[in-house]
Amino acid sequence: MNTSHRRYLPAILLVGAIGLSGCASTSTDAAADVGWAAATSVEAGGGLDSLITAAQAEGTLNVMGLYPDWANYGVLVEEFTATYGIEVDNDTSAGSSQDQINAIKNRIGQSRSLDYLDTGVSFANSASAEGLLAEYRPATVADIDPALTDTDGRWTNQYGGYVTIGCDAAAVAVCPSSFAELDDPQYAGKVALTGNPAQGESGFNAVWAAAMAMGGSLDDIQPGIDFMAELSASGILIPVEANAGTLETGETPIIINWDYLNLAAADDTAAAGVDFKVAIPTDGTMASYYAASINADAPHPAAARLWIEFMYSDEGQNILLNGYTRPVRFDALVESGALDTAAADRLPTVTKGFEFPSEAQRSAANLLLAEKWDAAVAS
Repeated sequence: MNTSHRRYLPAILLVGAIGLSGCASTSTDAAADVGWAAATSVEAGGGLDSLITAAQAEGTLNVMGLYPDWANYGVLVEEFTATYGIEVDNDTSAGSSQDQINAIKNRIGQSRSLDYLDTGVSFANSASAEGLLAEYRPATVADIDPALTDTDGRWTNQYGGYVTIGCDAAAVAVCPSSFAELDDPQYAGKVALTGNPAQGESGFNAVWAAAMAMGGSLDDIQPGIDFMAELSASGILIPVEANAGTLETGETPIIINWDYLNLAAADDTAAAGVDFKVAIPTDGTMASYYAASINADAPHPAAARLWIEFMYSDEGQNILLNGYTRPVRFDALVESGALDTAAADRLPTVTKGFEFPSEAQRSAANLLLAEKWDAAVAS
């Protein structure tokens, strides 16, 4: 397998991977005195054995929006529970980045508050600035490019992907392969995002990808807002939160979403006769990692940290890879020979290089989108 063109850019060429079973030393007397709510690493808390014991005593992990087909979270949750006997209480009534942040704000001191958050980086940064996130670095952090971690250790990227255009070839005569091609009357009433771009990472990056296609840049998301406004005004972009269900019913035959979510939707709807083709737009490349973090007020701080260790282990990263994502330790898995090559071969080929936005660029784009989006697409 030629992995170089499939890597999540920029390439991460780091030292060998470390399995979960060997990711931490046994406890020391000094470390054992540190409560898990304050532990910044598995070693600081007393070692992996101590963490497992404490997490099993807590017995529960509270999360939100870890939908089974999103990044293969369904399997990740099942394997975590099977391995450690810890129940995962997954609130799927909501799940956007902003929903999760709102939940930990509104549930401070409550046993039903969230332990783990999976948000966009800009949302993780804002939550960190408000003091909502705990400092914690996984044992395999040496395998991760420092640019993909928070300097204060309050979040770490775990998986990522590219913005794609998914199209049901059984329902659309000619599937678009670029943003420019979407601006065509034949697609009226057919194009949808997966939610409000001002509240979730998928839509946010979809607008930014459109900006890149329309002459914008990492410093200028406005052309993307304008383009989506044009599609909305012409009836091409519809105000429906797209998902596999709306795809199967024909309500949203064209969906702009992450590659791993569009590919999962293709699998889920194939039996219903949907021929969902997924393409990285030829004129607007946008990629991003999601950020894993722990609630500073987590009701189950040990379980939260054990979940982090499991997710960043070889097993956890390969589970994410099987959900069509590009796990953050991809290159380390290649170097160690631990990569699931069959899963890697299923990833869409990437032909263009990509420069990630800086924290300042992300923040500026997010603020502008939050300010202008609702008015731009108002009917």
